[in-house]
Amino acid sequence: MTRIFSQSRLLLTAVVSFYTGVYLLWQHSTTGVPAHHLLHDPQLPAISNWWGLLILPMVTWCLTTLINKRYGLYYPKKVWLQLGAASLYALTMTLLFYAGYMSLVSLLAVPFILVMALFFPVYQAPFLLAYVVVSSAGFGAFIPTLFGFIFAAMAYVTHHFIRPLPIWLFTKLTTKKH
Repeated sequence: MTRIFSQSRLLLTAVVSFYTGVYLLWQHSTTGVPAHHLLHDPQLPAISNWWGLLILPMVTWCLTTLINKRYGLYYPKKVWLQLGAASLYALTMTLLFYAGYMSLVSLLAVPFILVMALFFPVYQAPFLLAYVVVSSAGFGAFIPTLFGFIFAAMAYVTHHFIRPLPIWLFTKLTTKKH
């Protein structure tokens, strides 16, 4: 049994599956399993948190497969730090949202990701995985997955296409023509 969990992908998928099941059972036995409206608008469809039983393990398996292709079966410290940083970001945004600072979250969430994308590759799988899993506690699995992939695409464009522009401009301006 320990051999199965010696691989990071299997370990993370098992942990996320267990977390999802326990969290949904706790919700079911206390307040009931909620459904979340898209964009927090009651006019839009509501999606039940029960979808997390399917979505979170699938997303975890797919994203850890990408991580495995890059780093192998055993993740280096860097990956665990990326998972931790994105978890902290997602937890902060979720807590601010439920503390009543919805306008602050909507004002800061995307700009923060884009600024971080100028310096770090926050579009990569470890960041996305942690964001989706941690945000699912407050918003279910579907909404963080949908917006997580949108945010990752925006961060990719920022990191690969916008980030190089100031560097290119700086080198053009500082390079003397002879």
